[in-house]
Parts: sequence; C-alpha cells; structure tokens
Amino acid sequence: MAEERKPRTLATKAAASIPKFVRGNLAATLKAKEEGKKVADAYINDGQDEIIRAMDIVPAWGESFAGVCAAKREAEQYLRKAEADNFSRSLCTYATCTIGFDMWREELGGEMPPKAPWGGMGRPDMIIGSAQQLCDPRFKWPQATQHYLQDVPVYVGGMYYPQWDPNVDHHEQEEIYVKYARAELMELVRFCEKHTGKKMDWDRLSELVNLTEKTWDIFIDAYELRRAIPTPMDTGDAMNTMVPLTFNLATQEAYDFYKALYDELTEKIKNKQGVAENEKYRIVWGAGLPSWFALGDFHYFNEKGAVFPVEVTYRNCEKIERLDLPPTNDPLERIARRWVRMWTYWYDAARKRKGSIPKVERIISYIEEYKCDGVVFHSAFSCRSWHAGIVHQAQVLKKVYGDIPILIMEGDIVDISSYNEADTHNRIDAFIEALDAYKKRSQ
Repeated sequence: MAEERKPRTLATKAAASIPKFVRGNLAATLKAKEEGKKVADAYINDGQDEIIRAMDIVPAWGESFAGVCAAKREAEQYLRKAEADNFSRSLCTYATCTIGFDMWREELGGEMPPKAPWGGMGRPDMIIGSAQQLCDPRFKWPQATQHYLQDVPVYVGGMYYPQWDPNVDHHEQEEIYVKYARAELMELVRFCEKHTGKKMDWDRLSELVNLTEKTWDIFIDAYELRRAIPTPMDTGDAMNTMVPLTFNLATQEAYDFYKALYDELTEKIKNKQGVAENEKYRIVWGAGLPSWFALGDFHYFNEKGAVFPVEVTYRNCEKIERLDLPPTNDPLERIARRWVRMWTYWYDAARKRKGSIPKVERIISYIEEYKCDGVVFHSAFSCRSWHAGIVHQAQVLKKVYGDIPILIMEGDIVDISSYNEADTHNRIDAFIEALDAYKKRSQ
C-alpha cells in the first residue's frame, strides 16, 4: 500500500483569511447597487485609492475578479464572449475576461451571467483608470468597457513618474512629475464630485493618506521578517496576502491585516516554523504575475525544499522614511510625491552599475538581503508590457552573478489553455537540479 502523502508546506493563517477580503470587495459592489451608492471600475496601483475611498465610491476591481475567475477555472466562458466580438486572446486576459463578463451582463439586462464567481460584480456608475502601471490596457480597457456601457463616464489619468534613462538625473525631473500628478489627481477629485454630487472632505482625505502610509510601513515590516531562515512565509502565500494592500488600501481593515500578519510571522520565527519541511533552496520571484489557476506550482517547489522568501510582484510600496519625502500638508501632493518616489526608488542604484536597470537592482538587493540562490520569472503571454524585458533582466543578473540558476516559466494569468502542468513541473525539476549544483559549487 502506497504511503499516504503528507502536506509539506505551512501556510499562514493570514493567507487563509484572504477569501473574505475578495468576497467582501465583490459583495460590496452588489450591496452598493442595492443602496444607491456609486460604484467605480478601478485598477490596481493607480494612486487613486484614497480619493475613491474619501468620496464613498465603492471600487470594482476588474483584475481581482478576473483572477478569481481564473482560480475557479471559470474564465474561459468570458474569454470566449470577448473573443466572439473580436478581442484577441493575445490581449491582456484580465481585461478580456472582465470585458466578456460586462458584455454578458449587459445582454442580460444587468443580471449576472451564469456561474459568476462569488456573485459577480455590480455594474459601475463610472470608470476610474490610470496609466500608472504601463500596462497595455490602461487606456484602452476603460474605453472598450464604455463601448458596452455607453452611459458610464470615464476618467483615465496619465503616468506619474519619469521613465528610466541612465543618462538623465531623474531627481531634476521629479518636481515636474509631482506637479503633473497632483494636477491629475485634482482633476479626478472634480470628476468624482461631478458624478457623485458630493464635495471632497479634505480632512478625511488627509486621514486616509495617513492610514495608507501606516499600512505601507507595516506591510514592509511584516514582509521583511521573511528574511529569517527558515522563512516563515513565501511567495505562494504572498500572492494572497497582497490583496489588502492592492485592493483595500486606505482602509483600517488593510492595516489591521498586516499588523496581524506581522505578529503571526514573528511567532513563526520564534518557533522556527518554516514554509518547507526542510528548507534547502531560497529563490527570488523576480518578475511576472502568476498563473492564478496553477498556484499549486508553489507547493511543488516547496515539496522539493525550495522556498520564495521574497518577490518583486505585488510588493508595490516602500517604507515611507526610506522614500525621504519633503513634508507637506497637501494630501494630493503627498499622494503624488509618494508614488513618484516609489517608482524611482531604484534609479540611483541602477545608475551606479554599468548596464544595469532599476528592476535588476531591486532583484540584486533581494538576492543579497534574503540570501537567495536563484531567480524565477514568469512570462505570461497576454501580459506583455509588465513582463517585457525579462530575458534582458536575466542576462544582466548572469553578468553580476555568473552561473546563478534562472528559470523563466511560461504561461498566462487567466487563460488556462496556455498551461501544461507536466511540462512546467519538468522544468522546475531541472531548475532544482541546477540550484543544487550551484549551491555545492558556491560552498
């Protein structure tokens, strides 16, 4: 009789509590429609969270909903719906999944499409977007959605930070971008006031900015506890614990979540509780959104003694004191300065290393601080802009570290037809062998 297979990973209680956040965010859009509150389609890392919350607008997060559809393997029906109206599978599948859902909901007169995960999302009263992430759909997704929801007004802001150029001192540009970002945020305030019929409560906005900055700080404090050996939490959990930072920013619930996570990880370190039964290899998740339908691949790594104590993906903040922001009582300027500086945080380090780029300097810092042995990237074929440059990043890392093992996994974020589990696991097996040989040579 075969020996019963025992789970070899130790997930956090915090990660297990995340579904209530996701369910709550979706349910809030439906409840808002019942109560006559305003709902806005919103997008991650837009720098607009505090304004939306201060105006009592309920955000409907398309990327989150598409991720849920993928995890529950219900996305295909919405992808096909969008594809039937000439949206290519090569487009961002977060966008096409959600557009397909919106199309179907409109055809049903506002009723939810069949099998809508966790009840679906409420129809938006407005769409609030931003080019902050440089994603392909940051402008076109809101426009495409408005094609089907023609009565819904749209506001899309621009990009809030100077692009990396090794020959340009970005410090000289930052004031220009802060001024520009603040002006755009002010336009968003006016847009929200117009479509809600309410005036901005500036004192409340200032309080929410304070809360966001406290949340950024406790988030980083908690995540930096993962430097411990064995690590008490890895990227498999972080792909869940990022939810409050990404979709519940400027709420007390988000702050409380990361304080509880900090306490839990502190206790795990005290008791020497690690993610893997026998931690052998430490890996940076260097770039890329995961395949939400295949998060079990992290457990596959863990079963082989490989853990991810740190990741670039969804670690979208930095300690406020490290950003060295000049003081100001203007809440819009505070938001603008925080976002500009967060995106340019690694520029100085990149300028000091010939041929480097900010993304690589961030990975190098994580390799050193978290004592990592290799790097894994995930290249999602429908997420081109966010995954562009992965091969170049790998090449620069090789120049710095020689034969450090690097794995570039391939797949998608939502479209399960791109995924082959057997092939993925074979590639992971080969990577683990390379890690083992690298560690032996290093020792």
